[in-house]
Amino acid sequence: MSAPDLTAYRTVHACLRGAAHRIAVAARTLSPDDPSRVRAFSTYWDGFAGELDAHHHIEDEFFFPALVERVPVAEEYLARIEGEHDHLDDLMARTTIEVARVSAGAGTETLVSLLDEVADHIDDHLDFEDADLLPLFERHFGAEEYEALDKRAMKSLGIGRQAAFTIPFILKGATPPQRLHLLAHAPLAFRVIYQLARHRHDRLEATALGVAPARAAVAA
Repeated sequence: MSAPDLTAYRTVHACLRGAAHRIAVAARTLSPDDPSRVRAFSTYWDGFAGELDAHHHIEDEFFFPALVERVPVAEEYLARIEGEHDHLDDLMARTTIEVARVSAGAGTETLVSLLDEVADHIDDHLDFEDADLLPLFERHFGAEEYEALDKRAMKSLGIGRQAAFTIPFILKGATPPQRLHLLAHAPLAFRVIYQLARHRHDRLEATALGVAPARAAVAA
């Protein structure tokens, strides 16, 4: 039985980690004197939050139930995962409210504090998933059955407005070999959206974050 390809899963995790920290750093230099950047920051945050929500959706509805069915002992891990997802949902909701307040002219002190907490929580949460859960997929699922599970999960998300953020977000965060790998295995719609949306995403990211993004480091 050949091992499944978790390149996309690990790349998404690395992109979420890196973006969370870049967003937290960028918030420190937001100013009401630069409303175009504040608007871009808010738009970028909405895209990031949407991607995180979509990622949790497919984990909770597809990947983790399938894992527990195959490896019942994994249910012990999922109690922690569920609690962490709930805590992160609360943090993200509070941060979204604070982004709106900053957009309306409030100071950034509370926003920066919340974003630091979000970034630290994402680090701890994804470290646990990478170390304890993803290897279970590699050991207990074959390549074809994992691919079928992944396709069902992706189909549930559909191709909507979020995809115009998520697809260039993930591919820009990937290393060049990972990007080539992901594009080679992506459906046509994915590749088309990437070509149509990537330059707009680059401009949004540059304006919102104000710094060149660090590339995600993910084991191939």
